[in-house]
Amino acid sequence: MKVKDYKDGKIVILSTAFDTRPKILNLIYFINFFAGGTLFLRMIFINADNPGLVIFGCIVTIALYIAAYRFVKKAVAGEEIFINNECMHLIRQGGLFKARKQRFDIKKISGFRHLAKPALTKHPLAGGSFDYLGFDTEQQVINDMHGDNRLAFDYEGKTIT
Repeated sequence: MKVKDYKDGKIVILSTAFDTRPKILNLIYFINFFAGGTLFLRMIFINADNPGLVIFGCIVTIALYIAAYRFVKKAVAGEEIFINNECMHLIRQGGLFKARKQRFDIKKISGFRHLAKPALTKHPLAGGSFDYLGFDTEQQVINDMHGDNRLAFDYEGKTIT
């Protein structure tokens, strides 16, 4: 989290592209799915005389490129908060080309707080002495991924995180 002076207020950068391990992992998934889609696209051009293989290749290529786009969107996502005397803007960079801005009146904001990481909950199928199937480890990774840099506040009867 970084705080900078910006125009007549402050900007708080909560997250940027590729700043956490899950975002780097999403980038690696993007590379794999994009490469797989490109290989299937190559197969389409090599086997252009077989219509069944071309149709199958097109379906798989489209599916892999859609998955690759979704992973790169998660990898480059970011959040910023701009605060001045009258309002607070929450700017969510949701992907490659779009940003969603929300405006909140400072006078209506209450209960501004930092959310701690959620307590580690034991997976119901985890082993007692040794985690043979990895359920407990997977649960720990999920808890770690969803608890970083979370702020919350109450605004007009709703909690915004």
